[in-house]
Amino acid sequence: MLPGKKKTGRPRVIGPAELATLRRLIDDGVSVTEAARTLKISRSTAYAAIAANPA
Repeated sequence: MLPGKKKTGRPRVIGPAELATLRRLIDDGVSVTEAARTLKISRSTAYAAIAANPA
């Protein structure tokens, strides 16, 4: 993005803190579906966040 330009588009639903919590839950053996419900995000958002930010 160019300096001085505002970011356009829809804001991200999951930030770094939520991603860390999602990874911790999954590493602890919780299913992705249950972890997504806990964080109140959709299952597809959870899978997309995991795919976009590999461990």
